[in-house]
Amino acid sequence: MFKVGVVMNPISEINYLKDSTLLLMIELQEQGHELFYIDYRNLFFSNQTPMALIQKVEVCMNQDKWYSLEEEEKISLDTLDIVLMRQDPPFDMNFINNTYVLESAEKNGLAVVNSSSSLRTYNEKLSILNYPKLITDTLVTANRKLMEEFVMIHKKTVIKPLGLMGGNGVQKVTTENYQEILKNVFDDNQEMFMMQKFIDEVYSGDRRILVINGEMPNSVVLRKPPEGDFRGNLAIGGEAFTEPLNGRDKEIVDSLKKDLIRERIYIAGLDVVGGFLTEINITCPTCFRELMDQTGENLAKIFVNQLKDIKK
Repeated sequence: MFKVGVVMNPISEINYLKDSTLLLMIELQEQGHELFYIDYRNLFFSNQTPMALIQKVEVCMNQDKWYSLEEEEKISLDTLDIVLMRQDPPFDMNFINNTYVLESAEKNGLAVVNSSSSLRTYNEKLSILNYPKLITDTLVTANRKLMEEFVMIHKKTVIKPLGLMGGNGVQKVTTENYQEILKNVFDDNQEMFMMQKFIDEVYSGDRRILVINGEMPNSVVLRKPPEGDFRGNLAIGGEAFTEPLNGRDKEIVDSLKKDLIRERIYIAGLDVVGGFLTEINITCPTCFRELMDQTGENLAKIFVNQLKDIKK
């Protein structure tokens, strides 16, 4: 059995009915692993030693109290066997600095899921550019003129920040509204954004394919947007359904799985709209609960069953 730390956002604030990290923790506990909670703000270096403030934790499916924590203690991270890095974006310098702490511990034998270097370099938006045959027309730039030209070519586009999650900051940009939206974007900052040709099939839902250690599930989670929106993210009111993988889904997984395994990305959420790959989520992929609740397919159990191989 392993000592497993889970780096995550405050456990007191999660939705116990829907949270994928909680489901992973429950499965770890049921299979006898020793479980430790690490608030994402509690990773640090002491001189050259990567360390953490941890609390032993027990979890359960109880709406009033889904966790119980013991006293906080200070440890060297290499006293753990495995860490699940489940910190939510924004993907900012705080996130990146946490990967440096974890990567230092990896050099001393700690297994980190997903690997620290991949979390840092395999940007969830930009990584799709490695698969040009699978994506729609895409522009990544901080140049407003180039964005305006892109809108004029495609008429309907979508703009996405590179470091956020849950549909935050994602907007539909058209020839009618581009001046106002781009003005607001560039009033706030001068960072790069991704723009893509708008895919009308998004109104029918985007498909989340959870890939565990390179293996595809039997079903996808189809996230349909709420009325008046095009974003299917569950965090903003999208509704989840499930259906079997289709041929295009399988083609996309087959195209990525060797790369995911090579980069030590053991949990990935591939987003597909209209047959196009739109994101490769690796920071904190969700929809484990929706898939299990609707189909009985427990990917958390499949993942935990493979911990011995991951620890190697």
